[in-house]
Amino acid sequence: MADPFEVRMRFIQLLTHLSASQTASLKTASFALKHRDMDEDLHSCILESLDSSSTSMNSRANIMYFLEHFCDMAMKSGTEGHVPYVEMVKRDMVKIVHGVVTEGKKGGTGMGANIKVARKVVDNLKVKGVLDDTNVKSVEDELRRKEHERSKIVTEEGGQDDRPDNSRHEKEKKHEHKHVSRSKEGKINGHKVDKRAIEQRIEEDRERNKRLRESVWAVNGDDEEELNRLWEETSDLNEDDYVIAREEADERAQFARYHRALLQEAGR
Repeated sequence: MADPFEVRMRFIQLLTHLSASQTASLKTASFALKHRDMDEDLHSCILESLDSSSTSMNSRANIMYFLEHFCDMAMKSGTEGHVPYVEMVKRDMVKIVHGVVTEGKKGGTGMGANIKVARKVVDNLKVKGVLDDTNVKSVEDELRRKEHERSKIVTEEGGQDDRPDNSRHEKEKKHEHKHVSRSKEGKINGHKVDKRAIEQRIEEDRERNKRLRESVWAVNGDDEEELNRLWEETSDLNEDDYVIAREEADERAQFARYHRALLQEAGR
């Protein structure tokens, strides 16, 4: 039997290294399912990672995306799945979403970049039957509260910047402080902006969109089922279809005559 402390540390490490790669999500989910006897402990690791102030905005988003794949695997029948994991995610979804959309120390709302991520994953989990209407409503209430907090903070900080200052020295000092905040600390309106984190987020979103497009074209390998689907989706023939068909036939006949003439010319 594996050491519980070692299993927890290894799972936290896997959560930390999650990315847009599907392989990373599958590896982390497989590890949790392998140690399903410690399901409560491993689930608490997810909550602790989201509650930690050292967890970056991108890592929080990756954990949220991971939970969707995790629930897919946990819902499998037989020994491959583990339904209690799904029930834990459902039970603590509001707490999970709160951790995902919270950025920075002391529970700051950050720039709210993960609100769309949370909504997207929650909607997908609802479609898959993991969450019911009551869960979704509770999550939506939490997201709206976060949006209100964020807009309030931005408005207050914007108002502070617009206040008149009669002292020229204070204005210069304030301008210098804002310049330092933007250039050295990388802050805008009191929020940290990490260029590397932004570039990483763009790259990971690009990878997820690529996989999404690939899944749209994926088929199950049943040719007859695909034929029936295409047959149902194809519209009925009309006069325009006949006109297009005649034009294409004329073009093919014209090309055939041209090609035949070239062969005859070459044979002389």
